[in-house]
Amino acid sequence: MAFSLPTASRTTDARPAWSGMAVLVEAMVVLLFLIASLAIITQLFAKAAIRAQEGERLARAVAVATDAAERFAADPDEAAGTTVTDELEVVCEVVPTDTPAGTLYDATISVFVQGDTNSAQAPVYVLTTSRYEREVH
Repeated sequence: MAFSLPTASRTTDARPAWSGMAVLVEAMVVLLFLIASLAIITQLFAKAAIRAQEGERLARAVAVATDAAERFAADPDEAAGTTVTDELEVVCEVVPTDTPAGTLYDATISVFVQGDTNSAQAPVYVLTTSRYEREVH
């Protein structure tokens, strides 16, 4: 019994001419799909990074506004004005309203990014609060 080994020569007559081209087209389609997928994933990561920065800035603005509200609760007269904390500008506007039994203080605390060109138009965070002080007889 004898075994015959296949020859190592190439036979182009047995394969159709388009079979090599089909492999190249499939490879190009897969490459284009990978490039498109990477572009979309890169855009998603970039948007996520921007959202994370905005969230961090909002969290700092809330903390700074809360501190200003606590100062207002302690003494409404000294809380009014503008302060700068952590590159955030805090504007506290206090409006007193006299009543027969005391004074009602309304405060609007606005937090802006210092040096931002749009800061006059769009505050990062706005907090409104009130405090009532009775007159002591």
